[in-house]
Amino acid sequence: MRLRDLDLNLLVALDALLREAHVSRAAARLEMSQSSMSLALSKLRALFDDPLLVKGGGGLVLTAKALDLAPRVNDALHNIEGLLHVQQ
Repeated sequence: MRLRDLDLNLLVALDALLREAHVSRAAARLEMSQSSMSLALSKLRALFDDPLLVKGGGGLVLTAKALDLAPRVNDALHNIEGLLHVQQ
């Protein structure tokens, strides 16, 4: 996949999903519908070829790949935000 083919909003959704480990709470965090977040999760699962969140322990738990991605996604989003707030 090429970066230009990626909807960067999916990374924002991924960050929320990894932080919340809950589709409805991640959706609420981003002020979007639960069904939209479920669709984003489906796209992310295909993109990363991993379920990312699986049932377990009374709710959803992050897969090993999701745990690896979490700090990297967070860093990437902080870097992008930094680009948007550069003082000229």
